[in-house]
Amino acid sequence: MTVFFHGNFGLSRARMSELAKLAIAEPSLSDRELAKKFGYGAPFAAVYRSWLHKCGISELRKPFRLTTYGEIILIGDPNFQSDVTKWFFHFELTKDPGRAEVWHFFMNEFRNSHPIFTKDELMQRLMMKLMPHDEKHFGPESKMNPVIVRKLLECYSNDDALGTLGLLTKEADDTFRFTDQATLGPWSSPEELEKELTSSR
Repeated sequence: MTVFFHGNFGLSRARMSELAKLAIAEPSLSDRELAKKFGYGAPFAAVYRSWLHKCGISELRKPFRLTTYGEIILIGDPNFQSDVTKWFFHFELTKDPGRAEVWHFFMNEFRNSHPIFTKDELMQRLMMKLMPHDEKHFGPESKMNPVIVRKLLECYSNDDALGTLGLLTKEADDTFRFTDQATLGPWSSPEELEKELTSSR
């Protein structure tokens, strides 16, 4: 189970790309040294290394090492701006509950039963999903659940995250609506990903 891997730092493609490029250029840097380049402490680097892993770009190990797919994306789209890269992140985040349980739940369970929802409805369903893991951390008095909900919604609303994919819209009455979009991917091989990334330039 991986739930609170993001801490208070949400998905940011800009930060992820910069950290990946720095970590590849200087693989011996510690988290503290990596984070210092951004004006933060060590937890900042640890969180964004975790985001890079959850999004399929890197292995979760030290020294930093790209996956085969990550190598293709960092060469073809080093700033993580392409729609191909965004869809790749989305599929990686949501395909395996062992890697990012909340993201998998949000897009594969909650979405099917709540095409339109309020933040409170999401909070309640998330609590029911996570509470069996640890009632203290995820029960009614949880301080983590509101942060998780906020990071989920920001992930699919903010342009620097995955908002431009158009998978989630906020209505005038403060409800949220899942939308069906024509997707890119998923890709069954690194070669397929490389071909689509190249053709999208």
